[in-house]
Amino acid sequence: MAGNVHDLDSFKAFLRDRAQETWEERKIPYYLSIVATDLKGQGVNYHDFTGPLRLAQWAAKEKIAGTKLVTHPTIKAKVGFLPDTSEFDFNNPPVPSPQTIKTRPTAKQGQALVKFVESLARMPEKAMAELAIPAKVLVSLLNN
Repeated sequence: MAGNVHDLDSFKAFLRDRAQETWEERKIPYYLSIVATDLKGQGVNYHDFTGPLRLAQWAAKEKIAGTKLVTHPTIKAKVGFLPDTSEFDFNNPPVPSPQTIKTRPTAKQGQALVKFVESLARMPEKAMAELAIPAKVLVSLLNN
């Protein structure tokens, strides 16, 4: 993850690094709507660097080395940064690779786990409070 933000240069570096990370992981822009949440984890308010401007206004007038700003043609809120060497078309977003798609269990998969949990629901409350089940057992039931 991008480093600490403490001044304008580190803020720009944060945006550049997150744009690169997001592109590498998901092949989508680093949307400005996510910036505040990401910075909040570091105890940083982006308004310290953008002043009275909204982030989108600030981003439109500031140059951040190694990035370019992309804007959806019709959805005003979809504004984000891409690495400047990347291309992205909002009308034709990339299809996730099979490795990144999380599979959902089939109807039969996990039935053993469901039956097990249902049996736990019939246990006396005191016994239930004292019961500890290793995660390995639950995963095994899920995969059966």
